[in-house]
Amino acid sequence: MIYSLIVMSLMATGSASTGNVAASESAPAGMPTADALQSDLQTAYACKDIDGRKVWKGGLAFYIESFVYDGETPDSTADGVATDAVLAADNDPETMKEFEEACLTLAPTASRDH
Repeated sequence: MIYSLIVMSLMATGSASTGNVAASESAPAGMPTADALQSDLQTAYACKDIDGRKVWKGGLAFYIESFVYDGETPDSTADGVATDAVLAADNDPETMKEFEEACLTLAPTASRDH
C-alpha cells in the first residue's frame, strides 16, 4: 500500500497538498521537512486506531489517516491512504498522550517510563 502525506502545518505558505510534497518546499527551522516525514512514514509501525482512523508511529512523528471527501462520502485517494503528521510542537500534551497510548500497547519494547 502506498501512503501519501498531507503536511499542512509544515508548509510556510500554509497550503496543503496531497501526495509527495516537492523537495524544494522547506519546513520552518527546527521542524522536519516534508521529505523527512514522508521517509519516516514509510518505516512507521501501526498502532491502535483513534476514532476509527488508522494511526502509525514513526521516529519523527505520529501519523493519522485523513479522510478525503467526494461530496459527503469518505473516499480514499488514488495513491492509497492519505495521512496527516501529528507533531508534538503543533499539539497539546493531552493530544500527544492519546497518540502515545494508542501506540504503547503495540510497540514491542515501549514502556511508560522511557
